[in-house]
Amino acid sequence: MKKIVITGGSGFLGQAIAARLVANGSDVVIVSRGQHRIAGCRVVGWEMLQQVVEGADAVINLAGSSVGGPRWSARVRHEIRKSRIESTQHVVDAIAKCSHPPSLISASAVGYYGNTMIPSNEAMGAGASFLANVTAAWEKEALKAQVHTRVACLRIGVVLDPHQGALPKLVGPMKAFVGGVLGSGRQGMPWVHVNDVVSAFVWAVDSKDAYGAINVVAPEAVTMAEFIGTLGSVLKRPTWLHVPTIALRLLLGRQADVVLHGQHVVPYRLLGSNFTFAHPTLRNALEDLLSVR
Repeated sequence: MKKIVITGGSGFLGQAIAARLVANGSDVVIVSRGQHRIAGCRVVGWEMLQQVVEGADAVINLAGSSVGGPRWSARVRHEIRKSRIESTQHVVDAIAKCSHPPSLISASAVGYYGNTMIPSNEAMGAGASFLANVTAAWEKEALKAQVHTRVACLRIGVVLDPHQGALPKLVGPMKAFVGGVLGSGRQGMPWVHVNDVVSAFVWAVDSKDAYGAINVVAPEAVTMAEFIGTLGSVLKRPTWLHVPTIALRLLLGRQADVVLHGQHVVPYRLLGSNFTFAHPTLRNALEDLLSVR
């Protein structure tokens, strides 16, 4: 039985990964700051990190405050960066002290590429936006563990889940006939089905070919306008409304980068591996998530 430690694993993505690992027969330990009950898992505080990492086969590092929370004041931007860097430092330090260091599978994000329409694979450099700078620094900390063990940084796209994240925020207005394109519509929307994200983490735990940067996005690249058009078609709703860039900036300030900045991301390394996407096309993914046929 494999022992897998998940740091910051109490969020919806961490719980989905934990559930898959438990179903596969793994012993899963969640490291979290809050008090949570997660079926089939032991949940401990960060003060237990060194103890639970010792003897583990892999550590999945998901820790970090949400970029979709409060408006990005200077304090919030500082917390976004600090929460990722410091938690990853603690994880790397714990791995370094292990007699048999476990593999490290660390979350990252496609925000690494900044705001770009250029097709970007894992060999591309970091962009110049706030999120790009944060993500590059986040990966730099995780990769320090390479002197001890195998490290993979999974650059995750916009995770589509029926109950959490971006999709419910888009579906609600769409069902109320007030959905539409955000910003210019030309920005890339690097989406991925939640089940494929879970599968990518499980694959990375097991595969010796999982190291360095790995893009976790669906193979079908779409723009924001194409995404909204497909969502409207699946839900049988019009998409004629448009929220202009200036309105989003006034409403959200710098946090509008989350929806106004886009990337055309290519999952080059996953496509070249033995990994299989269960939901490679957007319409199929949305029909599955929204139970529409």
